[in-house]
Amino acid sequence: MYYFYTRLAFGCRSSPKIFDTLSVAICWILQNNYGLRHVLHLLDDFLLINNPYVDATRNMNTMLYVFNSLKIPLSAHKTVGPSTSLEYLGIILDSMHMIAKLPDEKLVRIKDILYSYLNRRSCTKREMLSLLGHLNYACKVIIPGRSFVSYLLTLAHSVKELYHHVTITKGCRDDMAMWFKFLSQWNGISFFISDNVINASDFHLFTDASSTIGYGGYFRKRWFQGSWPDDFIRPDEESFSMAYLELYPIVISAILWGHEWSTKRILFHCDNMSSVYIINKGRSKCNVIMNLVRRLTWCAAKFNFVVHAVHVPGKENNIADALSRYQMKRFRQLAPEASPNPCTCPPHSENCVS
Repeated sequence: MYYFYTRLAFGCRSSPKIFDTLSVAICWILQNNYGLRHVLHLLDDFLLINNPYVDATRNMNTMLYVFNSLKIPLSAHKTVGPSTSLEYLGIILDSMHMIAKLPDEKLVRIKDILYSYLNRRSCTKREMLSLLGHLNYACKVIIPGRSFVSYLLTLAHSVKELYHHVTITKGCRDDMAMWFKFLSQWNGISFFISDNVINASDFHLFTDASSTIGYGGYFRKRWFQGSWPDDFIRPDEESFSMAYLELYPIVISAILWGHEWSTKRILFHCDNMSSVYIINKGRSKCNVIMNLVRRLTWCAAKFNFVVHAVHVPGKENNIADALSRYQMKRFRQLAPEASPNPCTCPPHSENCVS
């Protein structure tokens, strides 16, 4: 006599793997046998994406036919479409306006959970992982927010058992405070981000910093420049690091012009490896630099763009270099079409989130 399961065991690690194998097979059949090229799935949730010029109803009926032929039951109330707006994995997708949106009730729940942690000194690993689950869900829409999940994840894994407590440090609390502040001012909507990465130079965007004089930035005929305060010019201070100095004008450019970068992925060229690492990871061990990173992430989330960086030794960045060194005659020769007057730089207190 043999015994076997007629259902996948709940909580068994092999169950989702077995089901995903079935889902992959269904996608293969739809794509290769029926020509439905754009089918996504996560376990038992399927999403069919159609070109606006094809018969979406016909493709939907084809998909339903395949499931019926394979004797795979479908939930009637979860079968939606064709439509230009639907909810998939808890996120509202709107192909007409090219936006992704968190449902209002889920946005409120995440804010309430965050608020409950702001004044706590510790929590269990289970509680921290629960919070991370909510933030990771929000990151599906708020892409720049991913950099502010890694620190909390590291903290959660600093203890072994789920009932063990972790201390909520100042850095951890600062990250949660930034999340709470952003979610309190955000309407839950983000535009779809382009897959194409734009070089900052192709975007006519240039920034640079001089270690002893100042900083500057140029974007489509507009420009800014500023000199370092006296308390910056101290090599024994961490705020003097070139990573901080290079990041500073990038943050100012995001504050001034970020609203024009919506849905873009912008690639900055930096000749400092530390700056590249910090921008791409969205984190730094230096608290002073981290305040700048939070401000950059805030702008990216608010204006819906993504920033990348690549290391380019000995880069040619003449326009911004001239601005950072206050070489105005050289700047005018390099950019004769530039605006006669600079943009006003925000005060230092507005460039950092602490």
